[in-house]
Amino acid sequence: MAATWKVCSACRKPIGFDVDYYACSVSTCNRSRTALFFCSVDCWDAHAAGARHRDAGAVEKRSPKS
Repeated sequence: MAATWKVCSACRKPIGFDVDYYACSVSTCNRSRTALFFCSVDCWDAHAAGARHRDAGAVEKRSPKS
């Protein structure tokens, strides 16, 4: 079984170590208390529709190795 680093903020699927994930480009979504993580652009898109951001994007990032 693969280790889980975080879970997707939209669909709750596990995000493992050393894999690509997506973050919202809006600073209020990336604060340590909020910290939203998404497994796909589709999950980020579901977040962006409800968050009513004016100019936002999905930023591709890589989870830690372990």
